[in-house]
Amino acid sequence: MQLPPSGQYGPRITRPEKRRQPVFDAGPFRLGDAIMLVLYVLLFIFGFAALLYQIPGFHEMFSTPDAATFAVNLIGYAILFAGAMAMAFPVLWHSFRTFLYHPWAKGFMIPGAWITALLISAVTLMVLGQAVKSQNQLTIENLTTSIPFPTMFVVAVVMGPFVEEYVFRHLLIGKLSRKVNTWVCVLLSVALFAGIHFVGSGSFDPVAAVPYISLGAVISVAYVLSGKSLAYSYVLHAFNNAIALIISYTVLPLIQP
Repeated sequence: MQLPPSGQYGPRITRPEKRRQPVFDAGPFRLGDAIMLVLYVLLFIFGFAALLYQIPGFHEMFSTPDAATFAVNLIGYAILFAGAMAMAFPVLWHSFRTFLYHPWAKGFMIPGAWITALLISAVTLMVLGQAVKSQNQLTIENLTTSIPFPTMFVVAVVMGPFVEEYVFRHLLIGKLSRKVNTWVCVLLSVALFAGIHFVGSGSFDPVAAVPYISLGAVISVAYVLSGKSLAYSYVLHAFNNAIALIISYTVLPLIQP
């Protein structure tokens, strides 16, 4: 008995296609992106934000020098956050769609990426035999004694991570990879991301840079694997900073002399 061809008396049964992770196009480099990069360099690399100290009466507005320093950073990040949002909000909003693809894996990797970065740092520092805090980390810890948690949260968890993701992932990987190999862009992004946290300290300590290198590497790889999703890298970065901030305000005061 000869069987009829498949599908002759009914629909052909096929396996459903897997939904592939889309790649979110960062778009071409625009004039606004160049302006934002120049602003970022001027404010945080060349220290133009510190010009606020020259305004008569600026110091007197704050109770401590640390509060005045925080105010300078708050104003600088507010300017950059507004500009970055103006330039990248459509891409940010659209790239939240990455959570529709493999949502359980994506959700798990938010704390998973944070733990991975911690483990990489811990193992590396163990091999090197020492652990050194960067001046940036020491400054943040000092500010927790004088700056209220909600105010610090706005800068360190909401504004700061988005500005850095816009610069180091969206521009240096998402847009630059239109011209340069993606993984070359990743290496450049990680190196510059680590280096920027030592601007103003007067020196670069490779050991103190380990946590920034591991965090930058984990977020950069997650950015690429999530389809160059600015939203995903932003959530990862914000989660990392939120945990670090909560520990700084709750745990460190209990263990520090």
